[in-house]
Amino acid sequence: MKIDSYKTIELYAKRFKKDNQIEYQTIYQHTMDLLNNMDKLFEEYREDIEEGCKKLQIDCNKFEYLLRLAIIYHDLGKANSKFQQKIRDKAKINEVPQINNLSREVPHNFISIAFVDLEDEIEKGNINSQDFENLLFTIAFSHDRSFDFDCKYFEKYINDDVAKYLENESLNPLFNLLPSAPDKDKILENSKYFYRLITKLRESMFKEQYDFSDKNVIFRILLKGFLHRLDHSSSAGIIAEEIKIQNFPKKVEFYLKNKGKFAGFKDFQKKAIELSGKNVILFAPTGSGKTEFGLNWASKSKLIYTLPIRVSINAMYERLAKVFGEDKVGILHSDSTMYLIEKYMNSEHENQELETLFDNIDLAKNLSLPVIVTTGDQIFTSALKWPGFEKIYSLFLYSKIIIDEPQSYSPESLAIIIKTLEEIINLNGKFCLMSATINPIILKYIGKYAEYVQAYSDEDLKKMYSHIVSIKELTILDCIDEVIENGKRKNVLVICNTVKRAQEVYQAIKESLKNSEEIPVELLHSRFLEGQKRQKEQIIMSNQRKNGIVISTQLVEASLDIDYDILFTELASADSLLQRMGRIYRKRTYNDLYPNIIILTKDPSGVGKIYQKDIVDRTEEFLKDFHGNKITEYDKKRLNEYAYNVNALEKTRFINNFNKAYELLKLGYRADRKIEAQKIFRDIVTISGIPKEIFDRNFEEINETLKKIKTRSLKSTEKLKLIFSIRKYTVTVPAYFFTNGGVRIYDKDSGIYILDCEYDNELGLIPPKTLEQSDIW
Repeated sequence: MKIDSYKTIELYAKRFKKDNQIEYQTIYQHTMDLLNNMDKLFEEYREDIEEGCKKLQIDCNKFEYLLRLAIIYHDLGKANSKFQQKIRDKAKINEVPQINNLSREVPHNFISIAFVDLEDEIEKGNINSQDFENLLFTIAFSHDRSFDFDCKYFEKYINDDVAKYLENESLNPLFNLLPSAPDKDKILENSKYFYRLITKLRESMFKEQYDFSDKNVIFRILLKGFLHRLDHSSSAGIIAEEIKIQNFPKKVEFYLKNKGKFAGFKDFQKKAIELSGKNVILFAPTGSGKTEFGLNWASKSKLIYTLPIRVSINAMYERLAKVFGEDKVGILHSDSTMYLIEKYMNSEHENQELETLFDNIDLAKNLSLPVIVTTGDQIFTSALKWPGFEKIYSLFLYSKIIIDEPQSYSPESLAIIIKTLEEIINLNGKFCLMSATINPIILKYIGKYAEYVQAYSDEDLKKMYSHIVSIKELTILDCIDEVIENGKRKNVLVICNTVKRAQEVYQAIKESLKNSEEIPVELLHSRFLEGQKRQKEQIIMSNQRKNGIVISTQLVEASLDIDYDILFTELASADSLLQRMGRIYRKRTYNDLYPNIIILTKDPSGVGKIYQKDIVDRTEEFLKDFHGNKITEYDKKRLNEYAYNVNALEKTRFINNFNKAYELLKLGYRADRKIEAQKIFRDIVTISGIPKEIFDRNFEEINETLKKIKTRSLKSTEKLKLIFSIRKYTVTVPAYFFTNGGVRIYDKDSGIYILDCEYDNELGLIPPKTLEQSDIW
């Protein structure tokens, strides 16, 4: 039935599917969800928020008041016929009044501005003109929408349609929450003024330089960010902040005691508790317990824990979930949903628990859990000011961040991280950056903001060693016999700089073992099928065998708690070599007199492409004196400082790339979208595709699954299970491998690509012919 009256029509804000039925949420219901979510957020973190506001010299009561107003106003603009028609299904569209000569919808976030009437509040002195502008800015840009309408069209849109909805009965409860209800006559009278106001706000947004020394800039970022978070979490039907963890050190101690052999925290781990109110840069040898330091430092704050590599994040998530409980820890990276689904599918769970899993995924995506383990691109890209970046920055009013293993990032990514940390300090954020290889650039730029902590004194570091080094002017392929001989009685780790070289080493070892005793040999790199790669990761991390050979790449460098007997590695940059060494005799005393670190310096792969040649050359130069000798933890510290000496590298590509990125950020560079910012941060665009022969071999299963995925009545949980069943056939590769062709899209809706590459179950993806001789594979 068509309803002509603007007064009685139901005004919807959201439309969603539940049990294959379309359901609607009214503007009133959605707004109340946000207000309730806001109350819970402040209830949980009020003490932290008030303390943060005090340090930033922000009036917390005013901030809370303006946030409440922003919530009430932000969706009132959905009271317009074009939006109400769009949100309804065909059966309900006739309920909405039809307006002639209004062909295009004006985004609701701009229309919401017309409802704001706070003249009395300004006159009473409850808010000032700056507060008013901050509120309008927050509402107008609560969504990233274009505004390409002329004044005449906008005026007609307001006068002929929007103003009439002020009579709607469902809006009255919201108007009653405002200091003064919107006035229809004023709206009709001021439609041109609203147009000019929106134009002015858009101009100020495009010109915004984000001066973090300006208290008003800080206030606006926090206000807009809080609204984004409350809106997104409420739309997902989840809480903005789960119950916080009250005492990190106590939880960590309880977990370690239950594991056994816990004699108490080390001195430097105890010091973390004292430093919980400060920024910290921690230098700690691999395996010394820096994770426990970081968790103690977190104290009782919300914690963001970043790592550079996905496999390390998965391992850290599982570790922290054991410490704090799965309901307290979230995981967030480009493939975290599939990781959690696979984890669920491989365990004994009741079907109803899948819904809980998806709740946890939503909570992680909305950063609602007290601990989030994530890749850097989810957080640090905020320095690129993509639309809505305030959602991330606003967390740091009451949150802390750990940057674990920062040495794995490119110079451009390092510049972005440093810029982010400089900015979040101004938002009351606290950081703990920790590694066994602290890049001197980090100390140069942010050392002044942080307390530098060494897990052990230099004198102690000189006494600590678990490695004896052998430097050989051979290629890694020249050492196959030596690798095999060691593999007969030891657990051997071979690390290559490129996937191609790792494949060559694996082939050479398997060829040599053809007619001899069997030794377990495992190859792991990033270009195996997703399902196969996960299995390999588990085998390598469990390391249950008495002997065998594992060949891998940088994939095993960062924060993996693995412990092997001997390392054969290609020459690489100092930080990578030191991380590789950290996988050998990680928590054991080495009493032998023979080298357990073999570094091969002849023709290492990837130098000049993956690793900066200047840094690799300085690394080799320093290590020459250690051939046949032990290398202490103090020596390792000096190696890293020497290789990355800022003055010595001043004219190198590494420093040049860092400086260019850092200066660009200082000049106010912005990314148009978050995905663009993530690509810039990762310095790489990837494609997830199915190798052609794998696709041909499983053609019927893949096609049948795609048909089921497109079934309209399918529940979202079932759909994700089906997507996971296809994902096990995919390989992730850099897009630049296929700049000259070799990739095609098979199913646009599902994002299925076919890669014109051979695939070998033992070797993984074989490079396309155009890259056979290249050093980037």
